[in-house]
Amino acid sequence: MQEKYEKLEEKDKPKLSEKAKENLRKMAEWRREYRRFITLQPHERFYKYFDRQQMKRVTREYNGKQVERFQYIVTDPDTGEEDYWETSIGMSERINAYLNTGCNLLEIQRYGSGTNTRYKIFPQ
Repeated sequence: MQEKYEKLEEKDKPKLSEKAKENLRKMAEWRREYRRFITLQPHERFYKYFDRQQMKRVTREYNGKQVERFQYIVTDPDTGEEDYWETSIGMSERINAYLNTGCNLLEIQRYGSGTNTRYKIFPQ
């Protein structure tokens, strides 16, 4: 079994088609973006700058149904690292209310779990 996973010599490696190379590139890009999505556990919180210029509506599958979500690009105030945060329409309305007043540094905290999840927003 060990031989099966040995490194191939460069001359023995199979040649990849352009389509295969493109598929691998797209998958790598998707993984980079996927890792950037923020998920909170119960009682966990984050502080982020919400970019008022970079938010959009997206459609996702949830429990077998297509649902509308809102995606924000958020920035860590300490590191400057950008991430994505997706939320419901109702939560988006509450976030946008703060953004409309000029407050874009928000603390978001999760309460509950499963379908009984709620979020609280605290302007900073």
